[in-house]
Amino acid sequence: MRSGANLLYILPAIATGLAVSLQGKYNGELTVEIGHWIYSAAVSFGGGLIIIAAVTAALPAGRRAIATTIKLLRSGEFPWWMCLGGLGGATIVIAQGVTVPAFGVAVFTMSFTSGQLLGALVVDSTRLPAGGPKPITLGRLVGVAVVLAGVAIMSAGAVTSGLQWWIPLVPFASGVLTGLQHAFNGRLSAASGSALAATTMNFVVGFTALAVACAVVFASGTPPLRFPPEPLLYSGGVFGVAFILVSALIVPRLGVLILSLSTLVGNMGGSLIIDALAGNEQAFTITALTSIALVVLGVVIATLPGRPVFGGRRAVRARIDVEG
Repeated sequence: MRSGANLLYILPAIATGLAVSLQGKYNGELTVEIGHWIYSAAVSFGGGLIIIAAVTAALPAGRRAIATTIKLLRSGEFPWWMCLGGLGGATIVIAQGVTVPAFGVAVFTMSFTSGQLLGALVVDSTRLPAGGPKPITLGRLVGVAVVLAGVAIMSAGAVTSGLQWWIPLVPFASGVLTGLQHAFNGRLSAASGSALAATTMNFVVGFTALAVACAVVFASGTPPLRFPPEPLLYSGGVFGVAFILVSALIVPRLGVLILSLSTLVGNMGGSLIIDALAGNEQAFTITALTSIALVVLGVVIATLPGRPVFGGRRAVRARIDVEG
């Protein structure tokens, strides 16, 4: 793919990373107010479901895409398990609710990114993504290593001795599942002819799972504390729709790994901007700017063409065949 075409898709991917940083901020604040992360996750997903359902119902292309999806599922032409990408999205908002209020954005970003890049490397080398397998090249490995170095620098000192060992595993697992979510969404978008179908399916599946979890938590004797009046605290669903919709559109062009790396640039940059607007004088330090520079450099390196280091196309096709 030409670098100009790459840039055309990388820029909106970076914008979705900014959306995720805003989503994390407001979902974390909502968790503090509402008293439990499962309720804030359900509220965020519920808001997104209302928005995407209204848009899909209002647009002829959206209605056609939903009808096509139902037809494909009934006939067995599209595997039902590829409609479960919303479970990956649900784990993101859960991870935000669990991690951000107690330990801040740095711990969430560090753990989520590590899982996301690992999942993206593996998923991209299979035939799961709509754009086909992308073998692991030296540039991809070096690019991921440089990005992780930048994340580690930004997150240095964030993990304190009081951190429970399992907390970072929650965003790590959600990051791994995000790779599958992107691949599934790209497949459903290609099959249905519209990213609206994949986005709608994501929110239906994710909200259903979270609603069941909320019922279990409520039945166990833990009701929500209060629903705050501030409208912005309920805006997580808006940013979630933007993230899933744009990702579903561009993942066939970029692949899961480059999409994940580009999203990280926006995520980290957005976190710095949010901190600066909040009056944090440490937002734009040399350390923070160095970290961002390393992440951008890693994305550039990862997009460079090169020969596969291992897991070439022939071996990958033998390992997993989605259509088969």
